[in-house]
Amino acid sequence: MKNQKLYTGVGLISKYHKLNNSSKRSWRLILKPICASTEIELSSWIEKKPVKENQPKAIFASCQRFGQGQSGRIWQAPKGGVWVSAAIKREDLFEKNSQLYGLAVALALAERIEQIGVNVKIKWPNDLLVDGQKLAGILPRLFFRGGKLRLLRVGVGLNVFNNVPKEGISLKQIVGKKKMNINFWSSEVLLAIERSLDFLEDKNLLCSQVEERLWSKKYIEKETGNQWDIKGIDSIGRLIIFNEGKEKILST
Repeated sequence: MKNQKLYTGVGLISKYHKLNNSSKRSWRLILKPICASTEIELSSWIEKKPVKENQPKAIFASCQRFGQGQSGRIWQAPKGGVWVSAAIKREDLFEKNSQLYGLAVALALAERIEQIGVNVKIKWPNDLLVDGQKLAGILPRLFFRGGKLRLLRVGVGLNVFNNVPKEGISLKQIVGKKKMNINFWSSEVLLAIERSLDFLEDKNLLCSQVEERLWSKKYIEKETGNQWDIKGIDSIGRLIIFNEGKEKILST
């Protein structure tokens, strides 16, 4: 992996990744001690040096001042968590729906965390919860040119041993000091991003696995407070809900 000596720590992420992965992809990595937003940093990097086939890029930050969450919300990103924005060049996928890609990353990351015995749930469309508290957030983006998919981008925030708000939870709070190596978990996020591409090639498997991990069977509308039953996830990642014989399909 090139760029691994630009900032202390990227070489350790690379080491863990190589130990756990036989992919033909060679990640280009940067780790910044602090930045405003890894999304902004990644955009700047890609503008200067576009992403090449089998050479995805990822920018990690030890902490962010203005991390971006869903719908433009600020994601708290202090030291002790994994804060990363990544881009993979994929032109052979027909998927044109960012919410399905977000679910694919969420499922892949849930699988990695489940390996240490944590019961992870998925809150549609792209949050990971443990006991109803937010452990990770995912911000997917698809970029097109000439009507064709050119680039998959995703931002991931994972609480490891950082301080969290009252609605959040960290891995340290769940499992204690076990597996609290930030470089290990940075590598796990990269592995999840790669694994997500496999799920996009089997949408039925993706949707069924997400449905099994949905954090609730109920959906409450923020605007009205009305409660709906969750029926499932359709083939393009939308949430199907129903109430008193009426069915609705939600998209982001």
